[in-house]
Amino acid sequence: MQELNRREDVDAALVDAVAVVYKHSYRCGVSLDARYEVESFARTADVPVYIVDVVASRAVSQYLTQCTAVPHHSPQVMVLRAGRCTWHASHHRVTAAALRREVGTDPPGG
Repeated sequence: MQELNRREDVDAALVDAVAVVYKHSYRCGVSLDARYEVESFARTADVPVYIVDVVASRAVSQYLTQCTAVPHHSPQVMVLRAGRCTWHASHHRVTAAALRREVGTDPPGG
């Protein structure tokens, strides 16, 4: 997973055809579970997967919220298609299986 630490990083991610952005808080136990799920997805993903530390990079997290018009939650994952959020989930709905379905990489029978 590539970190988004600056607004320019977000702008670059928004031009990807398809990308996944995960908002993570190191202060939250649920975020640790969600991060495990996103990392599991990222190991086999054919799309870029980005992470934003919502505590250390608060301004970047807020900028991402502004760009996508998706209200902030933490943990939260978004699927972006050409800069538009086409799906998002938060808390316990952040799963590798859900990401595979939304990105279109669900294995046959999965």
